[in-house]
Amino acid sequence: MSGKDKLFQKAKVAVRSTFDDEELDMELNDLIIAARDDLRVFGLVEKAKSSETVDSSLITQAILLYVKANWGYDNPDAARFGTLYQQLKDKLSVSTQFLQGDAYEI
Repeated sequence: MSGKDKLFQKAKVAVRSTFDDEELDMELNDLIIAARDDLRVFGLVEKAKSSETVDSSLITQAILLYVKANWGYDNPDAARFGTLYQQLKDKLSVSTQFLQGDAYEI
């Protein structure tokens, strides 16, 4: 599969996956892209949209929490990870450091 997001391997580890299936790889990659889109729509850094730029560690953590919350159908921890993602997204949204258009140090 080509076009994997730069966080793909980290996400694969985060969901504790050892699969080698192209369709599941695409699903995992799509979740990463959805997380980036959600952060961007929420008004957070435009850099969250691009898989070519370097993310801050907090943006990376938010993306991985989103993936963990949405991976699998019978994930008993989905609600907990979803809550953690929302809490981190809320904190980032009140920080001028992470609002679109502002530069930040990594």
